[in-house]
Amino acid sequence: MTNNSTILHNTPKQLLFLFLLAPCIGFLSTSCSTSLTTDTKLRIRILGSLSQPTGATGTQSPMAQVYLFNNISLHPADGTDAIDMYTGDPLEMRIVSRPQEVWSTTDLSAHEGVAFSAATVKFDPTVVVVDQGGDNHDITLDTGDLAMSQPFTLTAGEETVITVRASWGRTITPVTDTNLETTVSAPSFTLFLGDTN
Repeated sequence: MTNNSTILHNTPKQLLFLFLLAPCIGFLSTSCSTSLTTDTKLRIRILGSLSQPTGATGTQSPMAQVYLFNNISLHPADGTDAIDMYTGDPLEMRIVSRPQEVWSTTDLSAHEGVAFSAATVKFDPTVVVVDQGGDNHDITLDTGDLAMSQPFTLTAGEETVITVRASWGRTITPVTDTNLETTVSAPSFTLFLGDTN
């Protein structure tokens, strides 16, 4: 009985200690989260959109598309040569109707504070379209170089996001009695700054 009353007697003191300690913990966690976001970052994302490209014909939309990312070039506003940001092997990605990260880097110290007039995201022109039945169809884009002409600056301690939206709605015409082969129209692309869907 004595042990139980001692525990009950100490509980308010423990609660008071935790109550006084909470702001300190909050301050420390805020400080930690701030320190984790001091990197300058460039990130590219892509998503499939159900809007239909101009001139496309079809009755069905893809389930996914597969792209090969080759590079991104940044074009300085002063007119000097474009800067290639990626030099590795092509990166394969399967995009769907939700955003997927294509590539990112924090190795930007040489480019902080530089004003850029445009960026070019470079994919391989061959794209694999996955239809609703899971079958693959190869298509070839007119070009895999997708340009974004919005000016931007890589600001120290901030993240710059470039979004590629592939409009692919109703680009597939499946096999029917009158259509002996599935046909697929190419998507159209919109590039913009930020991560709005």
